[in-house]
Amino acid sequence: MVAKEKERDNTDSSALWMGWIGIIAGIIAFFFSPVLFGCAAIILGLITVFSQANNLGWWAIGLGLVGAAANMWLY
Repeated sequence: MVAKEKERDNTDSSALWMGWIGIIAGIIAFFFSPVLFGCAAIILGLITVFSQANNLGWWAIGLGLVGAAANMWLY
């Protein structure tokens, strides 16, 4: 419990915003322009991971990779 509070205090709000925008871009990559939005999600996820918001960053990276790969596999 205390570790989560410390982790939450160490992250700045810009990293959290970039993480959420990366997740949104990763979701959009499933439906529209997967390469563009997938790459954007991966880049925003990497920035977020290095800004100490690890969970959001890894989710954005994963969604971006899966969204871009699904496009290549399905089409």
